[in-house]
Amino acid sequence: MGKRSLVLACASVAAGLLLGPVPAAHAATAPVLFGAGSGDHPASGLVLVSAQSDSDITSITAHLYAPGSPAGAPEVAEVSDFTLASGTDRSGLWQTSTPLRLADLGTYRVVVDLTDADGDTSSTEDTYQYELEANLTDLQAAPQSPDYEHQDVTVTGGFTVTDPRTGETTPAADAHVDLEISNEADGTTTTGTDGRFTYTYPVTDPSIADVNAWLRLDDPFYQSRANESAEVRAVQSDTRVTLDAAELDVKAGQAATVSGTAEVYVGGAWKPLAGANVDEVWESDLGSAGAHPVTGADGRFSGQLTMSSSGSVDVQVRSGTYVNWSPLQRVKVYVAKKTSLTDFTATLDKYSELTAKGVLHTGSSVPGYADNKVELQYSTDGKTGWKTMKTVVPGNSDPESGAPFKGTFDAPYKGYYRAHFEGSRNWQESYSKVVYAKRTPTRITGGNASPEPVRKGRTITYKGKLQYYSSGVWKAYAGQKVKILFRPKGSSTWYDMGNATTRSDGTFSRGCTASKDGTWVAVLLYPDSTHLVSSGREDYVDVT
Repeated sequence: MGKRSLVLACASVAAGLLLGPVPAAHAATAPVLFGAGSGDHPASGLVLVSAQSDSDITSITAHLYAPGSPAGAPEVAEVSDFTLASGTDRSGLWQTSTPLRLADLGTYRVVVDLTDADGDTSSTEDTYQYELEANLTDLQAAPQSPDYEHQDVTVTGGFTVTDPRTGETTPAADAHVDLEISNEADGTTTTGTDGRFTYTYPVTDPSIADVNAWLRLDDPFYQSRANESAEVRAVQSDTRVTLDAAELDVKAGQAATVSGTAEVYVGGAWKPLAGANVDEVWESDLGSAGAHPVTGADGRFSGQLTMSSSGSVDVQVRSGTYVNWSPLQRVKVYVAKKTSLTDFTATLDKYSELTAKGVLHTGSSVPGYADNKVELQYSTDGKTGWKTMKTVVPGNSDPESGAPFKGTFDAPYKGYYRAHFEGSRNWQESYSKVVYAKRTPTRITGGNASPEPVRKGRTITYKGKLQYYSSGVWKAYAGQKVKILFRPKGSSTWYDMGNATTRSDGTFSRGCTASKDGTWVAVLLYPDSTHLVSSGREDYVDVT
């Protein structure tokens, strides 16, 4: 019989002996046996009988038959020295005074003969448990309040065994002991020669645990219900988190690394918290993400989580067997959305003005005013020394198709250009492709109007030389039309005085009738698509 079923069986016998029903008394009623047994202490060797009759019970005799013996077998013992232990002579509990010293342990068949004062008799069969009695002494669990620094609990105690055959109580040496621990795994150990045992286990559940010890013997036995359990309850200490950074910047699609140190308050000081679970959680209408790192021996933790948009990550040490939830800490994570610059072009006109334009793409939303700017940049070699020539604001447009931008500024005759979106914590930086723009410079040298002074009505001739710049050298620019302009004295208007065509050496000349005082100049006003305009020296001439 197992320890629990055995205990229950013995307990039910005792309960039957003490709490049997009371039938209504009537004339000529034979005594009624409610139960016979050994009670709470089967190793005592005493026999208990619970009975009732309509008059005083005057005689009780119990006949015991060996375990497993057939009907008709001779009895092995007979006892009749019963005395009233509780109740009355009509309804009570009687117990023998002399212990039985039987040869064998086991469940005996017992026949109880009862006689009352009216002379009525009865003979009723029951069972009698004759077995060893195990008693647990000095059960202790230490510490009873384990904490973060003392997580192992040691259970100690001792067992004695009383043998009804001899009446001796001896240590339960070299016997198996089963440890029953609520909320934890059960354990097994063995007693020493002195009947003492020790068992150590780690507490892994913060709830109150009852620790019980049960002896395991090969012979029939009953463990005394006087066994008291030991109570164990873990102490949960305060914790805290120190973050490495309160703010983080990541690009869309990249994981944010949220790290820090967790500590536990024990022994009057903050110490590294090892092996603790840390929750890192981001939640919003746009989605959620989380990481659950475990702290190292130094209390350090690091988790990675990918967020679809900027937001705050809540960081906490998770409550455990020995630790409480830590106060909530937050990391602000800025997720920079991807951007791009497309369709970029740069065109240099004949006046050395460059027009750059393109399209800024920022996805499904538009940057705020402070961020919505594009820099138009110039470099002599397309690789280094980039200089911002102008900053423009992209126009309003559907974010899905992109926002167009455009800017015009004075530029060198040749160079490399690109568009740059600086971005911010919410927008990634981006660059357009690099484009090259060039026009050939021209110049007019030796510009001179003569003669000076000149008589009114006479011819005044403007001469000069047109050149273009190539491979680091100024060269004659032949076959080009150079326009001669005149501005009268006191006027701000220039008048077209006709064209001159440059010769093979780049020289040109044109004569005009002198009519009034004024300034003369020659200009290359209509170059082809690859050259820049140029003008000669302005020359003032008096007309007399």
